[in-house]
Amino acid sequence: MAKMFATEAAQRIIDRAVQLHGGMGVIEGTEVERLYREIRPLRIYEGTTEIQKLIIAKGVLERAAAELAADEPPPGRAP
Repeated sequence: MAKMFATEAAQRIIDRAVQLHGGMGVIEGTEVERLYREIRPLRIYEGTTEIQKLIIAKGVLERAAAELAADEPPPGRAP
């Protein structure tokens, strides 16, 4: 979750910086342009945000299923 949150937050901040700087924000060689270029691979590395959401959801569901299974009596036994 931290990877997803951090990269999404960084992208929002860089997008705002580009808007703040206007045309100067996309001129090659400026700090804002460099950061804008560098954030994209970070968002893709280890899966896109959508993939990260699926991984998180799978983990949550697996944990919930394990907890439910632990609370159920063995088959053939009444509670």
